Amino acid sequence: MMPSCRSFLLAATLASLSAAHVSLENPKPYKFVGDGKTNPVSSTGSDFPCRIPPGQSYIIDGEPTPMTIGEDQTLSFSGHAVHGGGSCQLALSRGFPTKDSPWMVIHSIEGGCPARNQKGNLEGPNEDKYIFQIPEGIEPGTNWTLAWTWASRVGGGPEFYMNCSPITILPGKKKRMSLPDRREALSKRHDDFPELFMANMGELGGGCTTSDALRAQIPIAYPNPGASVERPEGDNLFKQPCDGNPRAKKSPAAGADDGDRKTPQVRPSTAASFSSSNSVASSSSTSSSTTVHSSTSQSNSDSTLTTVTTITPTVTMLFPLPYESAPTMPSASASAEPCSCASPASATPCTEGHLTCLDDGTHFATCTGGKLTAPQPIAPGYKCQPGSGLGLETLPL
Repeated sequence: MMPSCRSFLLAATLASLSAAHVSLENPKPYKFVGDGKTNPVSSTGSDFPCRIPPGQSYIIDGEPTPMTIGEDQTLSFSGHAVHGGGSCQLALSRGFPTKDSPWMVIHSIEGGCPARNQKGNLEGPNEDKYIFQIPEGIEPGTNWTLAWTWASRVGGGPEFYMNCSPITILPGKKKRMSLPDRREALSKRHDDFPELFMANMGELGGGCTTSDALRAQIPIAYPNPGASVERPEGDNLFKQPCDGNPRAKKSPAAGADDGDRKTPQVRPSTAASFSSSNSVASSSSTSSSTTVHSSTSQSNSDSTLTTVTTITPTVTMLFPLPYESAPTMPSASASAEPCSCASPASATPCTEGHLTCLDDGTHFATCTGGKLTAPQPIAPGYKCQPGSGLGLETLPL
């Protein structure tokens, strides 16, 4: 018997924005001067970078966090709405960055960030932590800003989250090079750090979005993740086709030659081992159609760069996300008969964020603003169990 599949859809509108989403906890961020410290960057990019609105200033809350080059540093978050995880980047910029400031990506977490192995939101505190280092090639000093960015795996629409922290970079404990040698090493290394990935900010990001990955509910693989990469949930990633940073170098994902992309050193995750059944897009899902994604990965025991083609059941075709900006995914369900079930508007008040399988078993609705949305069809060949909950139980007909 084919196993049932469960897919989760997070509510796009939350009752309290101040309690929504996730914010950076460590290293301590700048004081938030905008509305709601957990909100994403504006869809126009008006408060990029670091969610500093126009006319506002960076405010250091206490003292900058000291970080020694080459030593392990801890990344942690607060907030429950982790949106099924996603992909995160850490990058450095001098002083108080502006829209035109260059960035240097020092670590990419592809999948499982800011929480590992989550299908939806957390019921309690986020206990997950991540380890990173300030690499060699970064000049020690006090005037540095560390940025954390996040593209979520599921949500009501493509968003770009960003928090920033003031840090002081201390020299490593290795023997110091002479000043001329150090300058030469720094100039060479600077080119090895990619620019910060940018998306979901309108013209500021060149129109680049993560809509396709969001519809597939698969975390993105960055076009250029840099030399330090962590994949806590494995290599089942959506190859992000664009990077909206105008300073980003071309990569194979954008049509450049393979030689333009540095080989990432994928290191073991600091997370405990997990079962592959926890993945929302695992091969055990029972969708009736598939999509193919190619991802570039490197074995921990081998330096060979390998292109992996992953055939992934498109579970999300069962639950299209409620936003208009994303491209429509072709599906046999698009031509399904209109729903003959009772109008959801006549149903009793629903629970925000829950999904409701309607009485006919072939349509479902989402709860947004305390009311059910218009019926949406289940994929052909499947039915759902009537009722309401965080996810839908679907079975083959």
